[in-house]
Amino acid sequence: MRPVDRLTLGYLAVVAVLVATSPARVDGALGLLLGFGACGALVVASAALARRLPENRLVVYVRVGIFPALTLFLYPAVERYALVLRGRFMDDDINTWESWAFGGPPNVLLDSVASPPLTEAMMACYFSFYLFALLPPLWLVARARPRDAERYLYSQMLAVYLCYLGFLLVPLRGPASALSGEFSTPHLSGYGMTTLQTLIMTQDPVGACFPSAHVATAWAGLLAMRRIISPTAFYTFLPLVCGITVAVVYNRYHYLSDALAGLAVAFVATAVGRRFEPCPPPPTLHRSSPHGHLRSVP
Repeated sequence: MRPVDRLTLGYLAVVAVLVATSPARVDGALGLLLGFGACGALVVASAALARRLPENRLVVYVRVGIFPALTLFLYPAVERYALVLRGRFMDDDINTWESWAFGGPPNVLLDSVASPPLTEAMMACYFSFYLFALLPPLWLVARARPRDAERYLYSQMLAVYLCYLGFLLVPLRGPASALSGEFSTPHLSGYGMTTLQTLIMTQDPVGACFPSAHVATAWAGLLAMRRIISPTAFYTFLPLVCGITVAVVYNRYHYLSDALAGLAVAFVATAVGRRFEPCPPPPTLHRSSPHGHLRSVP
């Protein structure tokens, strides 16, 4: 099993224990436990399939795509057990701190510069995250670099799971709800992208704010891109990731504290990821000269 397999199974074990030991405070605990078990079974099955068919390109794509796919269940599931540790939402604490640190809630301060064109640009930046999280590992597989795709995925999924656990430590409703009475414009207006992103966010789980998983995953991916793909790729996508970081606050999806915490998670995930991510395969050695010297083949 790969490091990202063990990482995912470890996360599933942790949240399963939290849910199982606090059934009275979790809505639909049995369904969650079954879901966690199904996710674990998929990870194990994909590992077994890869062992049986290691050279099959479709299997390689499945192995890469299964982890972002699991978040389609794991991310919304957080809403059902977000209060398992704290028992309450902590938006008042965050707003008190941010008002002291910044002279007012940054979300409300950004509201003063809101405009439909700016909102559309921020929504587009936010939406780009979905492609940013999936396309690089698929591109690496297409370039016959599955080990590098695994390295990229490990850093990203470590950032994701750290954020999911952070949601339980600091459960928040988010600024759109907690600060709704303080915005001069009750709803951000834009154009097509704004409408699409607003529709997507109707399914966003309550409590999934701190740290910002969007910021953490985007920066973890960008830092992985720098060492795995090229510095040029890093600098090419840097403005986009900076845009995502600003967008999560401007769009009222996260507090500034969430974004800063997400950035910290990305650097932690990168540092840990470099220690535990899959190593590149060693060079192949074979005899290729009449003198018996060994030549390295990458």
